[in-house]
Amino acid sequence: MELILVRCAAAEAAPGTLRGQAPLRLGSTGFAALERLAASWIGPPPHLLYCSDLRRALQGAQIFAARFALEPLPDARLRELDLGQWNGVDFASASLRHPAAWRQWNDDWIGSAPPGGECWLDLARRVRSWLQGLAAGGGDERRVLVLSHENPLRALLAEVLELPPAATRRLRIEPAHASALRLAGGTFEVSYLNSPQFLLL
Repeated sequence: MELILVRCAAAEAAPGTLRGQAPLRLGSTGFAALERLAASWIGPPPHLLYCSDLRRALQGAQIFAARFALEPLPDARLRELDLGQWNGVDFASASLRHPAAWRQWNDDWIGSAPPGGECWLDLARRVRSWLQGLAAGGGDERRVLVLSHENPLRALLAEVLELPPAATRRLRIEPAHASALRLAGGTFEVSYLNSPQFLLL
């Protein structure tokens, strides 16, 4: 199995916005960036197209769906980190509304959650569940394209590479960039990371 991961492009939001699971639209710049990435595809087309069910990811998935004549398969487990009451709120407002929770979350983002949201460990569990389900589905010859967000993709890579949560922030995942994994002998191997275009596997 080949697993090709794409981070969704920039959404329409003011600078400093905590995007999280806010229902943001994909901006024109984001559409253009994903169209450029899609145009760089090489090799056989994907067999499956999974995506986050957030609005901006569904919009981005349509670019790849049109190119490959595939129906996107939205999955809530591929959503961005849920920031609860901070979804779509700017940094300054979040820190003023809930100063204690803001300090705790910044000190311990792995195990602490924003008010009404989830912590990193929660995110990692749902991403792991998605990956395990995909691997258990068989089809070692499948090529699977996934459009998700920065933190779920970091969690997925950390799971594959057996990295501790604290190390995930060292994984650079830019908007409208691609990474790729190959499943061989029951183990995922990293083919490439954070590329502005698709590469040969």
